[in-house]
Amino acid sequence: MSSSGRRPSANTPRVRTIPFHPIPALLTLTALLCLGVGLYEYFLSDLQKYPPPVRHALRRALYYQNKKDIPLALKYFREALQLGVESPELETDGAPLTGIMIQLGTLLESLGRHPEAKQTLTLAMRHLLGLENSNAEGGGEKKPDAAMFDVDISALDPVVQKKVVGIAQKLGDIHAVMRRDEEAERWYTWSVEHLLRISSKPTSEYGDDGDKRIFDKEHMPTWLTHTELGSSLETLGRFYADRNKYTYAMPLYLQALTLAGVDSCHATVIMNNLSEGFAAMGRMEEAKNWAERGVELAQNPNTRKANKDGEVCDDTCGVLLYNLGMIHEQLDDKAGAMVFYAKAKKHGQEHKSIDVVQEADQSLKRLRADRQQ
Repeated sequence: MSSSGRRPSANTPRVRTIPFHPIPALLTLTALLCLGVGLYEYFLSDLQKYPPPVRHALRRALYYQNKKDIPLALKYFREALQLGVESPELETDGAPLTGIMIQLGTLLESLGRHPEAKQTLTLAMRHLLGLENSNAEGGGEKKPDAAMFDVDISALDPVVQKKVVGIAQKLGDIHAVMRRDEEAERWYTWSVEHLLRISSKPTSEYGDDGDKRIFDKEHMPTWLTHTELGSSLETLGRFYADRNKYTYAMPLYLQALTLAGVDSCHATVIMNNLSEGFAAMGRMEEAKNWAERGVELAQNPNTRKANKDGEVCDDTCGVLLYNLGMIHEQLDDKAGAMVFYAKAKKHGQEHKSIDVVQEADQSLKRLRADRQQ
């Protein structure tokens, strides 16, 4: 039965996203790209590189952060930053100084203090891109924040590029939480476009196609992994999907799946996202096909061996089975829907997925009640 152009009825629940409770896989993958954010500087930059006053304040900040005394940790991070800015021994765009900004910004973001986090991480970005002191020597005005998007970051050191991309995506996250979607989209797309651009090659080896380039995962720089790029694509895809812009989200998910391959548990996560997107667009047959592929992959015992992430397969499989029940229900196949709801409930009981069990049970009761009417 064709479902082209159909929309879910008002009485039927929408296909839901995957609730990762034991392993927040997608968030973990996103964090991998943001390697330049947070404690990065403290693993790569010895505290001894800081002048004594800055080093003293940083040690206190880290001590109180570990002790969960957040007010004192913030106090000493800010003190370290102020001393660092004033110190002639630290380069304006160097790793030690920007590292303090990044650490402070990510701490503020983790506390939900998004305006302060945005301000601090934007300042770090300005320093990394050399804009904070632009025209300062000549007495001119500093360039506005919008000038950051005009900088060719491909000319920067790879470590700095990775850091810049990480901060850009974190700024996208912060703006998205603040519901400043236009700015969030700009940060996300700017960072993703850069990653795709440096991972592309000319369409013609003879140079007769001008500046036309095509993505080639074999052309990716050594500092960028498939997981990191795929995570960036998924993050932007989820941003669009959450705003019902599925025509933008779906190509990003498909490209992320190409990078992830179709033999890992994380691929089942992407397949569920694709199924959810097609269902929201009313393309139910495609939604069903992707969900079925996801279940088949999740239930294959070899899949979990790839990255030893079997819990992701188990979590995703329960949601996919439940979603298949919803899809069949939207296709007016209530008998088929009950079969998949029952499978989802059984799977949830076996793998202690409380949410799946409860929702599948409620759906079964609802359909049984409908049959009795």
